[in-house]
Parts: sequence; structure tokens; C-alpha cells
Amino acid sequence: MRLKIAFYCLCLLYFLNCSPADLCNAADTTSRCGILELATRNPISSNSSSPTVPHCSPCKMFVTATTYNANLGGIVGADNKCSSDANKPSTGNYKALIVDDVNRRACTSVNCTSGGVTEQINWVLAPNTSYVQSSSPSTIIFISDANGVYNSSLTNLISAAAAAIWTGIKNTSSWDWQTDTAHTCTSWTDSVSGNCGTYGVTSWTDSRAIAIVSAYGSGGTLNNLLCVEQ
Repeated sequence: MRLKIAFYCLCLLYFLNCSPADLCNAADTTSRCGILELATRNPISSNSSSPTVPHCSPCKMFVTATTYNANLGGIVGADNKCSSDANKPSTGNYKALIVDDVNRRACTSVNCTSGGVTEQINWVLAPNTSYVQSSSPSTIIFISDANGVYNSSLTNLISAAAAAIWTGIKNTSSWDWQTDTAHTCTSWTDSVSGNCGTYGVTSWTDSRAIAIVSAYGSGGTLNNLLCVEQ
């Protein structure tokens, strides 16, 4: 009998000294176990930018048949105008080459040399892609570089007929592709203010094709849009 009692006492002491299972609580961020469990359940996602991937090859460009004041209805409104324009080819999805630095941006450094495509927001040009006239698909305008922009003389004019196009891009004396944040006519919703938006003219083969040096259009000025196949 004494042996049984001694045996039961030893068993009781054994269980009293046992530690509970080490269960991870993801809510306990003070413990290593909890932190590891939380990281496993909620891995950090990447917000890195990806370059535009075109569905076209080569991609066409056209200048709208209609002219517009600077109240385009924002970037979305400009894209919609490209989609419904009389000059739009029968196939393909098109967006406007126009920026406001919030809803669409090409570069935050000159020609995106600092961060490449990571500087872009909803940009319309893809890296290393041929862009051609929609009316003459064999006529190459330019081939974009690895940053999805262009910084040399155009191979051919954007369009045979000269047209002024709203862009919002800095109008420096050379290719730049940064947004002129003070001249996007309030993100393309202003048809009243004077000298509020930058524009290019398609009769040039240098950077003036997208931004005429030191020139600004007033909100009520009627300009075209340059539309790019995606």
C-alpha cells in the first residue's frame, strides 16, 4: 500500500513540474513565437512598380480628330475621349499621353534615369516597344527605351498634319518626361485659368513634340490629344 501511495505521489510531482505546450499566439507581438506566427500568416507584400506590358506590337498612335479645352474630365476623361474619337482605329485599346502626376505619371527624374519604371503611374508607353502612326503602320515614330520613354529625335513625325496636344509634361529645352505639376490645369479639370497647361506640337521631331519650350495653353485653348495603343 505504501508503495502505491509513493508511486502516485511521484506521478503527481512529475505532472506538476511539466510545462504546457508552447502554443504560438499571433496576437502576442512581445514574444518571438508570436511575431514569427504573425509574419507567417501575413507576409509582407511588394508594392514595387511594374512596367506597362503592351498587348500590341507595334503599337499605334493617333491624334484626335476633335480638339478640347483643358477641362478633359481628368485623366479618365482624356482616355475616354481617345476611345470614342473618330480617328481611333477599329481595333485596340487607347489611352491619352497626358500626365497629372497623381493619376498618371511618366517620370519623377529626367527621363526616369533614377528609378526607371518604378517612377511611373498608369503610364501609357511600354519599355522597348515600337510606336507607329495609326494611319501608316509601317511608319515608325520611335522605339521606347528600357524606361518606357524616349530621348532622341523622333524617327518620323507623330502625325502628318501638325497639331497641338495637351500633355502636362515639363517644357524644358530637351527631353524630360517629368510632370510640370504647376501646369496640368488642375489635373485637367480647368477650362478657365490662363496659361495653366503644357502642350506639344506634332510637327516637331525633338522634345517640342510633347512640350513646347516655355509655352503654356490657357484652360479655354482648344488642343488635341495624343492617343496611344495599349
